[in-house]
Amino acid sequence: MAVTPEQLNLRGMVDIHCHILPGVDDGALTLEESLAMCELAAADGIGTIVATPHMFDGVHQTPEKSLIQARMAELRQRLNGLLEILPGGEVRYSYEIFQEAPDPQTKIRLNGTSYMLLEFPFQAVPPNIEMTIFQILNAGITPVIAHPERNKRIQEKPEVLADLVERGALAQLDAGSLTKSFGPEPYLSAKRIVEAGLAHFIATDAHHQDRRRPNLSSAVAVAADIGGIEYARAMVLANPTALIQDRGIPYQLECDMDALRGKRRKKSWFQFWK
Repeated sequence: MAVTPEQLNLRGMVDIHCHILPGVDDGALTLEESLAMCELAAADGIGTIVATPHMFDGVHQTPEKSLIQARMAELRQRLNGLLEILPGGEVRYSYEIFQEAPDPQTKIRLNGTSYMLLEFPFQAVPPNIEMTIFQILNAGITPVIAHPERNKRIQEKPEVLADLVERGALAQLDAGSLTKSFGPEPYLSAKRIVEAGLAHFIATDAHHQDRRRPNLSSAVAVAADIGGIEYARAMVLANPTALIQDRGIPYQLECDMDALRGKRRKKSWFQFWK
């Protein structure tokens, strides 16, 4: 029988990837839409959202840190404690990373921590990415790769992701991939990544109140069916909580390469650690 969100006790989830700030990218258009998204998130059990506007993607103007802070202050004032909003960004792979990384106050850090959300182009993995990961880590920042399951190269060759995680990167899946909102290829890729134990976070990557909504619980239930309840809960509770508190990520699995290649179904979290 399939796991349901009600069975998972998901109150207080942490969403580390959400385009919740109004008027800064292709996410919420107005403060009212941001508030509506926050209400949907809170109703789903989300207690903390890291606001992650696009940065250095060549499409949207990267918001100044002062603008991010101002929009966050406006939103927090209207929320009246409904949930917590923290600063961050979704940073496209670019040379600007290396200009920003040495600055301990840089806006690319998630909540000012030693973690950043790193986005690849959807059609490819950048050349020499191994050296880039090394350089980011050497600057004292751990990259969290945003939605690798939606990357065409990783869909075709998931070992690429396994290598990056082995080198010290982490991986964040989009909720919409697990619920099949993005189609069959991202779902099958996300499923394989969970089976292999390569995912560390599930986040909404929400953009609006009427489409790509801030919902996590349905995706967590799918992940629980694939990889086990404890593993699924860790990806929205223990792991992201540790991230925003700038602690080590507590739940990380050794990669199951056979599962990654689709050769067999991964054991549940509980079975793995017995």
